[in-house]
Amino acid sequence: MGLGMDRNRLFDTPASVDSNTNKKISSLPGQAIWQAVREHLKEVLSTADFERWITDLKLIAEVDGKIVIAARDRLSYDRVSADHRHILQRIWKEHDDARRDIRLVCWKEAGADLRTIVEDPWADAAPEAAAGGAGSGSGGNDGGTPTSGPRPSSGAPEMTFGTLVTGKSNAISVELAKRVADGQPVGTQVHLISGPQGTGKTHTLLALRTRALETNTDATVVYLTAEEFLSAYTDGVKAKDTSALKKRLRAASILLIDDLHRISGKPGTETELFQNIREVTGQGGNVVLAGDKTPGELAGFSPRMMSELKGATVVEVELPDEDMRREIIRRLARHIAEAHPDFVLDEALIERIHTGIRGPGRELTGAVWNLFTEAGFGTMAPTSDMLERVIRRMEGEVRAPTIELVKKAAMKVFNVSKADLESPSKARTVVYPRQIAMYLCREQTHKSFPQIGRAFGRRDHTTVLYAHRKLTKALPKDPELAADIARVAAAILELQAAGNH
Repeated sequence: MGLGMDRNRLFDTPASVDSNTNKKISSLPGQAIWQAVREHLKEVLSTADFERWITDLKLIAEVDGKIVIAARDRLSYDRVSADHRHILQRIWKEHDDARRDIRLVCWKEAGADLRTIVEDPWADAAPEAAAGGAGSGSGGNDGGTPTSGPRPSSGAPEMTFGTLVTGKSNAISVELAKRVADGQPVGTQVHLISGPQGTGKTHTLLALRTRALETNTDATVVYLTAEEFLSAYTDGVKAKDTSALKKRLRAASILLIDDLHRISGKPGTETELFQNIREVTGQGGNVVLAGDKTPGELAGFSPRMMSELKGATVVEVELPDEDMRREIIRRLARHIAEAHPDFVLDEALIERIHTGIRGPGRELTGAVWNLFTEAGFGTMAPTSDMLERVIRRMEGEVRAPTIELVKKAAMKVFNVSKADLESPSKARTVVYPRQIAMYLCREQTHKSFPQIGRAFGRRDHTTVLYAHRKLTKALPKDPELAADIARVAAAILELQAAGNH
């Protein structure tokens, strides 16, 4: 092992030296490289992702030529591994003359090889002092006052079943995961949870692990992303010894593999995974896989692996429905407000996030965290102007709908026909949705009153003007009207997202 055994000597000195060759391996001290990497990451990642997951990482050592970066806990480790490991590796190599590889570790689970040479990087309150002013969160130090209280840089709720919003779209997958965690029979020993990205599959796996360890102290649960599995296998092949990986996986009573689809097209890695699946199940254990495709949609796997997957219990996770989307927003906002009382989302803001962010649950939570940042990291009450800036950054400028699309949205919400909207009928069940449609046409399409009038049964422009003025005046005092207008506005966005114009 090189000088990385002592992180203060290594990363506070002008350069690192390989003890075996006495060769200078970097023209910059490690902490300076790390600070440059952090600044680079700040530019390419969203503010929310950087603040939640990157700022708390610690550069702790160089071991066997690899730069060791630690995440404080399993939650942080899992998220950085899943979402940011590759960009972290790429950017490090851009700034490091020696182009060393990154080894990411979870400090809470670090082995004695690290703990005997590195003190707890989070044990003191002033990391800048020993890092030579390298910057916040860039490394550890010696001495100082132990920190206490919540971390300001990572306030995401733990991924448990208690924090997972459950509804029609994921109820079966959640029940499956709970049964596996509790040791209840589910028919097969191999299980596949499939669904689009951002729908909570990783959350489900991590919640399964937490519950299994809480309910059965004898359980051995191993969670790996496909990328981690691939990396560990590749490292073993290079070293001509994959026994460490085999030993770790085959000791599992529950083996969890995330992002299965990333292993497709890699025969050696697939063979290793297949053999480990067989070993775990052969000893009575369970294997839970997660990916974005069902067995019928997967490609790039061997016939025997496809047979294994088709023989598994397969459950699908769908995009959350409207009620679940609102609850995802509401629950995260409540969690943030526990530590930041000024960060309160009223129902209007929740509804606007729901209608303005068209992606899955992950994007909804991203919007909430971005709003938290926009609100001075929770020091100010969030406003609609702040939220509009967040939505504009995430979704881009929304294209104005056509008059016909507004009509379709009103028809969908109020269950009326196009003929009704364009008819001379004065029944309230027709007039009310017609006036809302006219109002939104004026607000969102920016067409003239005469143009809108012609589109609604060749009505005079004064009819449209009357409807617009009437609703504008009534809106501040009529919450039911406001809610109905919001429903039609949401339907417009949904139709646009579905490709309607």
